[in-house]
Amino acid sequence: SPGQRKKYAEDEAALERVEAANLWLMTKLISQREDARRAKQQANRLRELGDSPRRLFHKYVAGYIPPGIRQMIEPPNTKHFRWASGLLGAFALIGLCVPSQATNFVGLGAASSMGLVYQRGRPEPVKDEMGNVGRVQKPPIKEMGITIALILSGVGIGTLTSYLLALALKTEFQACFCPTVLLVLWVISLFFKVYGIFEDA
Repeated sequence: SPGQRKKYAEDEAALERVEAANLWLMTKLISQREDARRAKQQANRLRELGDSPRRLFHKYVAGYIPPGIRQMIEPPNTKHFRWASGLLGAFALIGLCVPSQATNFVGLGAASSMGLVYQRGRPEPVKDEMGNVGRVQKPPIKEMGITIALILSGVGIGTLTSYLLALALKTEFQACFCPTVLLVLWVISLFFKVYGIFEDA
Protein backbone atom coordinates (compact mmCIF):
# COMPACT_ATOMS: atom_id res chain seq x y z
CA SER A 1 0.00 0.00 0.00
CA PRO A 2 1.15 3.69 -0.38
CA GLY A 3 1.62 4.02 3.40
CA GLN A 4 3.77 0.91 3.55
CA ARG A 5 5.81 2.07 0.54
CA LYS A 6 6.57 5.42 2.29
CA LYS A 7 7.41 3.67 5.57
CA TYR A 8 9.85 1.26 3.95
CA ALA A 9 11.12 3.62 1.23
CA GLU A 10 14.67 3.54 2.60
CA ASP A 11 14.69 -0.24 3.06
CA GLU A 12 14.16 -1.89 -0.33
CA ALA A 13 14.44 -5.43 1.04
CA ALA A 14 11.72 -4.80 3.61
CA LEU A 15 9.57 -3.16 0.95
CA GLU A 16 9.94 -6.20 -1.31
CA ARG A 17 8.95 -8.51 1.55
CA VAL A 18 5.85 -6.43 2.28
CA GLU A 19 4.84 -6.39 -1.39
CA ALA A 20 5.44 -10.14 -1.64
CA ALA A 21 3.25 -10.70 1.42
CA ASN A 22 0.49 -8.51 -0.06
CA LEU A 23 0.70 -10.39 -3.35
CA TRP A 24 0.52 -13.74 -1.56
CA LEU A 25 -2.56 -12.63 0.41
CA MET A 26 -4.33 -11.41 -2.73
CA THR A 27 -3.47 -14.62 -4.57
CA LYS A 28 -4.72 -16.70 -1.63
CA LEU A 29 -8.04 -14.82 -1.49
CA ILE A 30 -8.59 -15.18 -5.23
CA SER A 31 -7.71 -18.88 -5.05
CA GLN A 32 -10.16 -19.46 -2.19
CA ARG A 33 -12.95 -17.70 -4.07
CA GLU A 34 -12.22 -19.75 -7.18
CA ASP A 35 -12.19 -22.99 -5.17
CA ALA A 36 -15.53 -22.09 -3.58
CA ARG A 37 -17.03 -21.32 -6.99
CA ARG A 38 -15.79 -24.62 -8.44
CA ALA A 39 -17.10 -26.57 -5.43
CA LYS A 40 -20.53 -24.96 -5.84
CA GLN A 41 -20.59 -25.78 -9.56
CA GLN A 42 -19.55 -29.38 -8.83
CA ALA A 43 -22.31 -29.75 -6.23
CA ASN A 44 -24.87 -28.43 -8.71
CA ARG A 45 -23.66 -30.86 -11.38
CA LEU A 46 -23.84 -33.82 -8.98
CA ARG A 47 -27.36 -32.82 -7.92
CA GLU A 48 -28.47 -32.60 -11.55
CA LEU A 49 -26.80 -35.92 -12.36
CA GLY A 50 -28.46 -37.63 -9.41
CA ASP A 51 -31.88 -36.47 -10.58
CA SER A 52 -31.27 -37.02 -14.30
CA PRO A 53 -33.28 -40.30 -14.62
CA ARG A 54 -36.31 -38.53 -13.16
CA ARG A 55 -35.94 -35.48 -15.40
CA LEU A 56 -35.38 -37.54 -18.54
CA PHE A 57 -38.44 -39.65 -17.78
CA HIS A 58 -40.71 -36.64 -17.31
CA LYS A 59 -39.32 -34.97 -20.42
CA TYR A 60 -39.48 -37.85 -22.92
CA VAL A 61 -41.77 -40.60 -21.58
CA ALA A 62 -44.44 -39.45 -19.10
CA GLY A 63 -46.56 -37.61 -21.65
CA TYR A 64 -47.19 -40.79 -23.67
CA ILE A 65 -48.43 -42.92 -20.74
CA PRO A 66 -52.17 -43.26 -20.02
CA PRO A 67 -53.22 -41.50 -16.79
CA GLY A 68 -54.37 -44.75 -15.17
CA ILE A 69 -50.91 -46.25 -15.48
CA ARG A 70 -49.02 -42.99 -14.95
CA GLN A 71 -50.02 -42.86 -11.28
CA MET A 72 -48.23 -46.18 -10.77
CA ILE A 73 -45.02 -44.89 -12.31
CA GLU A 74 -42.36 -42.92 -10.50
CA PRO A 75 -38.90 -42.30 -11.98
CA PRO A 76 -36.13 -43.66 -9.73
CA ASN A 77 -33.86 -41.53 -7.62
CA THR A 78 -30.18 -42.43 -7.40
CA LYS A 79 -30.55 -44.52 -4.23
CA HIS A 80 -33.39 -46.65 -5.64
CA PHE A 81 -31.60 -47.00 -8.98
CA ARG A 82 -28.44 -48.32 -7.34
CA TRP A 83 -30.29 -50.69 -5.00
CA ALA A 84 -32.49 -52.25 -7.70
CA SER A 85 -29.65 -52.43 -10.23
CA GLY A 86 -27.24 -54.02 -7.78
CA LEU A 87 -29.73 -56.62 -6.55
CA LEU A 88 -31.15 -57.76 -9.89
CA GLY A 89 -27.80 -57.33 -11.64
CA ALA A 90 -26.23 -59.77 -9.18
CA PHE A 91 -28.94 -62.37 -9.84
CA ALA A 92 -28.53 -61.94 -13.61
CA LEU A 93 -24.74 -62.32 -13.41
CA ILE A 94 -24.92 -65.46 -11.28
CA GLY A 95 -27.63 -66.86 -13.55
CA LEU A 96 -25.36 -66.36 -16.57
CA CYS A 97 -22.52 -68.14 -14.78
CA VAL A 98 -24.73 -71.06 -13.71
CA PRO A 99 -27.35 -71.51 -16.50
CA SER A 100 -28.68 -74.71 -14.94
CA GLN A 101 -29.90 -72.66 -11.96
CA ALA A 102 -31.40 -69.85 -14.06
CA THR A 103 -34.96 -70.62 -12.99
CA ASN A 104 -34.03 -70.31 -9.31
CA PHE A 105 -32.42 -66.92 -9.85
CA VAL A 106 -35.41 -65.71 -11.86
CA GLY A 107 -37.57 -66.71 -8.89
CA LEU A 108 -35.30 -64.79 -6.52
CA GLY A 109 -35.37 -61.81 -8.87
CA ALA A 110 -39.16 -61.92 -9.09
CA ALA A 111 -39.49 -62.01 -5.29
CA SER A 112 -37.02 -59.11 -4.94
CA SER A 113 -38.83 -57.08 -7.58
CA MET A 114 -42.12 -57.70 -5.81
CA GLY A 115 -40.65 -56.30 -2.62
CA LEU A 116 -39.11 -53.30 -4.39
CA VAL A 117 -42.38 -52.38 -6.09
CA TYR A 118 -44.61 -52.99 -3.05
CA GLN A 119 -42.39 -51.20 -0.51
CA ARG A 120 -41.44 -48.22 -2.65
CA GLY A 121 -42.58 -44.98 -1.03
CA ARG A 122 -44.27 -46.86 1.82
CA PRO A 123 -43.62 -45.30 5.27
CA GLU A 124 -41.90 -47.31 7.97
CA PRO A 125 -44.30 -48.86 10.54
CA VAL A 126 -44.64 -46.92 13.79
CA LYS A 127 -42.61 -48.52 16.59
CA ASP A 128 -42.61 -48.07 20.35
CA GLU A 129 -39.58 -47.22 22.50
CA MET A 130 -38.63 -50.94 22.59
CA GLY A 131 -38.49 -51.13 18.82
CA ASN A 132 -41.65 -53.22 18.48
CA VAL A 133 -44.27 -52.43 15.87
CA GLY A 134 -47.01 -50.60 17.73
CA ARG A 135 -49.93 -51.39 15.46
CA VAL A 136 -50.38 -54.21 12.96
CA GLN A 137 -52.19 -52.86 9.94
CA LYS A 138 -54.23 -54.93 7.55
CA PRO A 139 -52.23 -55.45 4.34
CA PRO A 140 -53.75 -53.57 1.36
CA ILE A 141 -55.09 -56.41 -0.78
CA LYS A 142 -55.48 -54.32 -3.94
CA GLU A 143 -51.89 -53.09 -3.81
CA MET A 144 -50.62 -56.61 -3.21
CA GLY A 145 -52.70 -57.91 -6.11
CA ILE A 146 -51.42 -55.22 -8.50
CA THR A 147 -47.83 -55.96 -7.43
CA ILE A 148 -48.21 -59.69 -8.09
CA ALA A 149 -49.87 -59.00 -11.45
CA LEU A 150 -47.05 -56.63 -12.47
CA ILE A 151 -44.33 -59.14 -11.62
CA LEU A 152 -46.13 -62.05 -13.29
CA SER A 153 -46.61 -59.90 -16.40
CA GLY A 154 -42.92 -59.05 -16.35
CA VAL A 155 -41.94 -62.71 -16.11
CA GLY A 156 -44.32 -63.54 -18.97
CA ILE A 157 -43.00 -60.76 -21.21
CA GLY A 158 -39.40 -61.72 -20.39
CA THR A 159 -40.07 -65.40 -21.09
CA LEU A 160 -41.66 -64.66 -24.46
CA THR A 161 -38.82 -62.29 -25.37
CA SER A 162 -36.28 -64.96 -24.35
CA TYR A 163 -37.95 -67.50 -26.63
CA LEU A 164 -37.91 -65.08 -29.56
CA LEU A 165 -34.28 -64.17 -28.90
CA ALA A 166 -33.27 -67.82 -28.74
CA LEU A 167 -34.92 -68.43 -32.11
CA ALA A 168 -33.35 -65.34 -33.68
CA LEU A 169 -29.86 -66.04 -32.31
CA LYS A 170 -30.18 -69.82 -32.79
CA THR A 171 -29.10 -70.47 -29.25
CA GLU A 172 -30.51 -72.29 -26.25
CA PHE A 173 -33.55 -70.81 -24.51
CA GLN A 174 -31.88 -71.22 -21.11
CA ALA A 175 -29.02 -68.94 -22.15
CA CYS A 176 -31.43 -66.05 -22.81
CA PHE A 177 -34.04 -66.78 -20.15
CA CYS A 178 -32.44 -65.48 -16.93
CA PRO A 179 -30.87 -62.20 -18.15
CA THR A 180 -33.87 -61.25 -20.30
CA VAL A 181 -36.51 -61.86 -17.63
CA LEU A 182 -34.43 -60.08 -15.01
CA LEU A 183 -33.95 -57.14 -17.38
CA VAL A 184 -37.72 -56.75 -17.66
CA LEU A 185 -38.12 -57.10 -13.89
CA TRP A 186 -35.36 -54.51 -13.39
CA VAL A 187 -37.30 -51.97 -15.49
CA ILE A 188 -40.49 -52.70 -13.54
CA SER A 189 -38.65 -52.38 -10.21
CA LEU A 190 -37.13 -49.06 -11.25
CA PHE A 191 -40.28 -47.31 -12.42
CA PHE A 192 -43.33 -48.88 -10.78
CA LYS A 193 -44.87 -48.40 -7.34
CA VAL A 194 -48.25 -49.31 -5.88
CA TYR A 195 -48.33 -47.40 -2.61
CA GLY A 196 -51.18 -44.92 -2.47
CA ILE A 197 -52.60 -45.56 -5.96
CA PHE A 198 -56.04 -46.45 -4.57
CA GLU A 199 -56.30 -43.64 -2.02
CA ASP A 200 -58.43 -41.46 -4.31
CA ALA A 201 -60.58 -44.35 -5.45
